[in-house]
Order: sequence, then structure tokens, then C-alpha cells
Amino acid sequence: MDRRINSFAGIRSLLPEPFSSIFSQIDPSVQEQIREVRFRLGQPVYLQTGWGGRFLSRHGGLTTLPDDNSLLVGQDTLADCFRAVCGYAVHTHQNELKNGFVTLKGGHRAGICGTGVYQGGELTALREISSINIRVAHQIFGAADPILRHWNGIGGLLLAGPPASGKTTILRDLARQLGSGKTGQVLKIAIVDERGEIAASVGGSPQNDVGFCTDVLSGILKSEGISMAVRTLSPHLILCDEIGTEREIPSIAAAIASGVSFVATVHGKTFWDLCQKPAILKTLQQGFFQNVAILQSEEPVGRVRTWMGEREIADEMDRFFACRNSVRRHRTMGGVAIIPPGPAAAGVSVVD
Repeated sequence: MDRRINSFAGIRSLLPEPFSSIFSQIDPSVQEQIREVRFRLGQPVYLQTGWGGRFLSRHGGLTTLPDDNSLLVGQDTLADCFRAVCGYAVHTHQNELKNGFVTLKGGHRAGICGTGVYQGGELTALREISSINIRVAHQIFGAADPILRHWNGIGGLLLAGPPASGKTTILRDLARQLGSGKTGQVLKIAIVDERGEIAASVGGSPQNDVGFCTDVLSGILKSEGISMAVRTLSPHLILCDEIGTEREIPSIAAAIASGVSFVATVHGKTFWDLCQKPAILKTLQQGFFQNVAILQSEEPVGRVRTWMGEREIADEMDRFFACRNSVRRHRTMGGVAIIPPGPAAAGVSVVD
């Protein structure tokens, strides 16, 4: 990787005392490796780093297991932390909170756990907050290099991996490199940044470097933002994070039919996982993506485990449908079907 932009300082500035002061005592080289900060009521503060999980002490030290010096999260401090990540205006984040998260300045995201409040059968709010998980946004220049060794920016790309495997970090760096001519040609990029995590725009200005020929549609639903980008921005390439709903498919299909290539991320550890998602299965069946990159789940994040081109995708799709049809036949006949754990290891195995 070329360069890592340390954004943990932005997390420190958001947090109330005593967290802010204690976090500032952590060694700067360690701060660069922090990827998640977890506050659980009555439990020690937990940090996910590039070296694994660590527990925070009251003096800024880190331990592999909690001890008597570990910093515990009390009810009042957790409530203060919740108000702080909401910018001390909880009511303005109700729509986000219904989905279990708040997007923070700088592209960080705070996942919120608590007790659900329902009205008319619909989740409307969260109360009695029990834990907060802050995912630290990283800009790593060069994170997309392994992808660009296989892909030249032409044709659709689906970037798959489990949570915290580096999908958004790679997506951000793809925008930077392709939108700045780092690969030899400058592409017009449109980012549909529904949750504000990719470009992290504040006041209309991206806080992350996403390239000088990149336009950002922030806080707009992907289904609407994709259509807007095609109509008004004439992009070569549209990037968006975490697709997977049926309402997004028509917009993606229309964009591709207009000659626009697509890069999107999706949760999944294997190609088999992707095929189990109805909306993603439709995109693969309709040929929206000519390339699939599956990231490895182990440390370090952002490494490509398997690269699949059109032929490998088609072969695995055939195998998936054959297995599914076999299961249906067994059920019809009253037999017991033995389902394989997943697809065969197709594509090019890569560890960059």
C-alpha cells in the first residue's frame, strides 16, 4: 500500500470525556491500526486493530485480555457517547437509527444496539442503548492496486467480502485512481454515496480523496442516485456500496443499458453466498457484472482471495442452479438432499 490516511483523530474529537482524553494517550502508530471501537454497557472498551482485538485500559494502554485496569463503560458514559455520535441532536438521525446506524463526519459509521420501539408494526426508534460499535473509515492509497492488476475499469465489477474486509476502502481508492488517471486514462466517475461513507462529503466537499474527475451524490438512495447520475453526469463508471435490494435492479439495468459500467460491493464470503441473495442472483444472471472479486476475511483486510471473470462466473452459476434443482428433486421425491457447503474454488486464486 502506498499511504494510509490516519482518520482516528476524527473519532477522538467526536467522543465525550473520559474517552477522548484516554484515546489521545494511545500510541499514534497504534491509532493508525484501529478499525473498530466497541462500547458495551458494563463491559471494557474493545478495539479491533490490524493485529486483532485489544482492550483499552484507563491510561491508554492495550491488553489482549481485560484486567483490573480496563476501562469499563458505564450507563451515563454510554448515553453521553450516543448523544455525541448523534451530534447532540438525536432527533435528526431517527431515519438512520431505524436502520441501526449513524454516519459520522469523515465517513465513520456507528452501529447502535438497543431496544426497538414499534408503532403500527414498524420500527420507529431505538431506546435503552446497550452498545455502540464505531467503524473507523480508512483511506489507504493503493488499496485498489490488487483489483487493478486484474481489471482496467471497463465492464462491471462486484466486490464481495464479509463485514470489515475492506470493501469500502477499496471502493474509495478505485474512485481515486480511476478518477485521477492513475491507470493511464481519466474516467468520469459518479459515486452514489447513500450513507456518506465513501467520499464523506461535508458541506459538499469530499473529505476523502476520490479523484478530480469524480462526482458525488451523497445521502441519496441508490435506486434514485443511479438514475440521476445517468441522466445528468454522463459517467463512464458508477460506484456504490452494499447493493442488494430489488428496487435497485431497474436503475442498475437502465444504467448498464445506457453504456455505463458499474462497481458495487456486497456482503458475502463465497460466490455461493452471493447466489443465495435473490437481488444479487438476478444481477449475475443478467450479466451486470463481468468480474467478481472475493476478499479474504482474515487479516490483513483488503486482500483479494479469488478473482472470477465471465467464464468462471458462468461455470459457477451453472453449478449453483444444478445443485438447487437437485435439492428440489429430492424434496419432491421425499428424499434427503445433501447440499454441498459452497461452490468449487473457481477463478484465479490471489493473495496480493
